[in-house]
Amino acid sequence: MGASSYRSSYQSYLNRQSVEGDQMNVILIVNVAEGLQKYMKRSNMQTVFNKLSPLTLSGPVKVVAQQDGSFYLLPPFTHENTHTYMKEHIYGLDPARGEKTDLFSKLFTTSELTHLIWFTDEEVTPYLPKITSMHAPHLFWNFISIKGSPLRCTEKAPKNVTLTHAPKVSSLATSVLYRKIFNKFTQYINKTDLPMSGRVRVMQTEDRSASQQVVKGSKTTIEPRNLKIGIGWKTSEGECLTAGMLLANNRLPDAESIAFFGNKSTIGMTHVDGRELPTEDMELFTVNLAAIGQAGPDKVLFTLVMPHGVPEELYLRLMTYDNRELLRYDVDMSACSGNTALELGSLYAYKDQWRFNAIGNGYDAGMELVAEHYGIPDLTTTYSFTPEVLEEIALDGRTFEYQMQDLFTKLGYDVEVPTSDPYAPDYGVDLIIIKGGVRRAVQLKCFSNVVPVRAVQEVYAGAKMYDCDSYLVVTTSYFSRAALQMAEQLGVEVWDKTQLTKTEERLRSRIGVSPEHELKLKLSKLDSEDEVDIDISAFLVNEHDRCAGEDDFVFYNQPDHPSGCVRLINDNVWEKLLILDLAKLPAHCTRIVVVGSLDTYKRKVELTIDNELDLYHTFEYMPSAVCDTLVLGQFRKIDGEWAFTTSETYFAGGLEEACRAYGLEVG
Repeated sequence: MGASSYRSSYQSYLNRQSVEGDQMNVILIVNVAEGLQKYMKRSNMQTVFNKLSPLTLSGPVKVVAQQDGSFYLLPPFTHENTHTYMKEHIYGLDPARGEKTDLFSKLFTTSELTHLIWFTDEEVTPYLPKITSMHAPHLFWNFISIKGSPLRCTEKAPKNVTLTHAPKVSSLATSVLYRKIFNKFTQYINKTDLPMSGRVRVMQTEDRSASQQVVKGSKTTIEPRNLKIGIGWKTSEGECLTAGMLLANNRLPDAESIAFFGNKSTIGMTHVDGRELPTEDMELFTVNLAAIGQAGPDKVLFTLVMPHGVPEELYLRLMTYDNRELLRYDVDMSACSGNTALELGSLYAYKDQWRFNAIGNGYDAGMELVAEHYGIPDLTTTYSFTPEVLEEIALDGRTFEYQMQDLFTKLGYDVEVPTSDPYAPDYGVDLIIIKGGVRRAVQLKCFSNVVPVRAVQEVYAGAKMYDCDSYLVVTTSYFSRAALQMAEQLGVEVWDKTQLTKTEERLRSRIGVSPEHELKLKLSKLDSEDEVDIDISAFLVNEHDRCAGEDDFVFYNQPDHPSGCVRLINDNVWEKLLILDLAKLPAHCTRIVVVGSLDTYKRKVELTIDNELDLYHTFEYMPSAVCDTLVLGQFRKIDGEWAFTTSETYFAGGLEEACRAYGLEVG
């Protein structure tokens, strides 16, 4: 990759971090002791300088050579000399040829924040008193070990000094090194209360000069554009969560039309956890009004769930993408006491215009009542809106690893485990999956809180240890905004809880079958030494989920369908066999619903389908604690092709209730 590609890549990175590069004053310091020169040349440290070339985007970078406690100012580091700088100005040359300078008194005369990147391999401790005595908190010192070994420091370093252990020099390692350097710099700036004169504005500058303060009930015309909706609050206990809902004719079309921490994006809208952003907003939504309007919804409703009580302060504000605040709505919290959910405000279409309505209405039953009001009473059974998911708890990571090995095997991958020793380092790679000659490094995060950016960085860096060409991070939770940004930049695929669930359901709940082959379904007990009486039944239903008559019900007293489509074999108490010939399905029937019953609650059962050509699929079921009859699945056409799909439907009233559900009278 050429220098121009590096510059383009890191310019994009700087833009996302909103760093005003023209306010940065960067200085590179290189220890050029004879032993280190040989090591740098042998390890081709030129690649490090190649990737540091974006630092020259705002002008030349000062370079200082260090030798035996003396410092010499070398020719500046520029975009033009990127590829030859080490050879022409460092390797094998006497640093004394440069202008000698006093590093700690004469070099820093600027009021701008200066980032010093110091490559060395000696003990850092002697320099700490000098750095502290300068009383210059706007100077950030980043010591980096040339050989990759830990730098020696016997004292606690000041806040504006950080030590970075560079990985073994390579193209990949220098990418990681650059992010380490810059991330530590931005973290220091964001956490340090420095005056704006003499520091880089890392957080985005916001223009509030034209912001409009609105009150409850007001309706303000908004220019249709891409917007950011920031929501912030102040609370001393518990946690609050926001959700953005797309409504059409004041109804929520489906559960996918809502964006929150558990479903990060929907049509034209993305949820962002603002806790990782240098902003006052706790959570943020990006909204594309044009895309939403084209898709059909005419309203975007913003809600807040507060299960632990109302916050002390609460606001919602609208901003443009370039951070110009358009309006701000401060919610009157005195009118919200006793509520556990709030409708904060909405963007809605009115006569070819978009408007913002400041609502501030409360509910005392959380998100469940909000969703019911807009047409989906069971939304909270699909998603969990309890903030406890943000708290990390100890989960069984080893079990999760075994489950994922099984999942990837079913997806057609060959699965390798990097090491069988649980105490050996895995370098951020838990599994290696192989398909079509491509090796993919996988990191598994069995979390209940959001996964940090570190997980993405680890699998990206560790993949080369195992000759992997691509990367994947899978979690039982969700990813932080920073992790998603880093994954996009590095090309790391991520599966959060929603994606993982969909993959598992798609694999488990649907298999293709052919009407040209006879199918055998075997229902049997699982892991039970006791005798369990199991029954299997089949309902042949029409498009309205109704049986045309009693002949369309196959069970132990009527084991054969007149058409020969379904036959039941009852020759074993422990197992029951159902044989199907889909080619003989009567014209008035569209689906075959398979129901299982057993005489013991909480007893696991399994259904094995002998799909054509000796291909077996097995599904496990756990009946609920209050019923013993459940729908095992159904045979139906999907996109013109026959498939078997599973179900989670139970009948508390046993087989009799199932008969009534499918239109049969029970005598």
